[in-house]
Amino acid sequence: MDPEELAKLLRSVSESLERIGPAIATLSAAPAPLVQPTAQPVGIQSQAAAPIPQTRILSLDDQMQLRRELRQMSTPELHMLFAKQASKGGNGIPLGVWMGANGALGGGVLEKLQQNVDPDIARAIDTGAASALIRQDLEPVLYELYIRTFPAYERFQKEPSNGLLHAFNQVTSFGAAQFMSELGTVTDDQSTYVRQFTNIAILATRRGVSLKSQFAVLAGGMSGFNPEGLELTGGLRSISKKMQQTIFGGQATDSGGDADNELGLYDADGFTGLRSILNSPRAKDIDPGTNPLTTGRMRRGFNQSSVEIMQQGGTASMIYLSPLDKEVFDDQQDQNVRYTGDTVNVAVGVNANVVNTVFGPLPLFPVAGDAISSYHRGGVEYRDAYLLDESTFTLPYLGSPGPTVLDIPIGVSGQLTRLMIIFMMNGFAAKAPVFSNKLRIKVQA
Repeated sequence: MDPEELAKLLRSVSESLERIGPAIATLSAAPAPLVQPTAQPVGIQSQAAAPIPQTRILSLDDQMQLRRELRQMSTPELHMLFAKQASKGGNGIPLGVWMGANGALGGGVLEKLQQNVDPDIARAIDTGAASALIRQDLEPVLYELYIRTFPAYERFQKEPSNGLLHAFNQVTSFGAAQFMSELGTVTDDQSTYVRQFTNIAILATRRGVSLKSQFAVLAGGMSGFNPEGLELTGGLRSISKKMQQTIFGGQATDSGGDADNELGLYDADGFTGLRSILNSPRAKDIDPGTNPLTTGRMRRGFNQSSVEIMQQGGTASMIYLSPLDKEVFDDQQDQNVRYTGDTVNVAVGVNANVVNTVFGPLPLFPVAGDAISSYHRGGVEYRDAYLLDESTFTLPYLGSPGPTVLDIPIGVSGQLTRLMIIFMMNGFAAKAPVFSNKLRIKVQA
């Protein structure tokens, strides 16, 4: 980076830290003022009370206030801010305090966090230990960076989970209404529900930086290089990729599923995503390679899928698809479209063009990477595009609605390494799948 640009970036980050620094600082354990001693009986020596540690848990209002500030920053500024804050040791609150503040968090979550780690680390993240800290001070920046690698996550509503398995009512029919006479009796009716559950999956990655590496950075004068920030950024990207793949193509209900069939990749510790949820007789198939101006026209396929949603009384708000299929759609439209640069903003840093349907213009949201992957059905290779009424989907969570960092000090594992576990706990609840649909797009050779 050019020295002048780097200096400008550093100034911007310093100014941002001045604005949000006080708010972040209150999210870590801090001693309270000394309590004044009470009067003691004669002959008994009075003693001042010891400082009482006080912590403040990140509330929804805290999150929204900090996100508004961070939303204005560029991605390079966020990365630098994150690296600066991550390098500060001793910040955070004990894991037990954090779990105690979230009533739905129980021993089952703790046991999953402790799985497949060294015994010393498992003891360190026990609720009674204070050596491992939840880095609440990193959460606002971490969330903002997370949605910039996975912008679709921001569009789904988050709700606190009601248990390790989140239970919800799924609407299959909204009932009926009847005309009545002037003095008639109102006819009773109700929506039809089925009880559904989604697993609250724990997605985690452990990253470490050795003491030797930290000393080497100091000795070499590499003030611009931050190994903790680099590792945490890599961990964040890996979590983002896995979460996207699960929401769009994973499932935890049928062990016969894999990445190459329509059930989707089976993982008992995950949750069921859109590929399997929207696999219904209402889904449409299209082959863009045959008659691309008529039966193979993708706009026609989107419209037919939209009609199925409208017939159920739903309203689609977004079309999610692979960038590879977005390219095919654009190629079909080139001869019919005069490009004026008009786009709609659908998420932070994401502008999308639209396709005309029976609902009017619907944004086309290409999901980066291979999250929407291909599979075989009846010997034919397809890739899905999802037409969603996004208001009917939620992401139930435990703890925090975004990624969290558990900071484990050097020496706990018996090695001179500072360990950081990035984790998040989410499920995926489809409250009314009849109001959404998918289009199976035949993959072109």
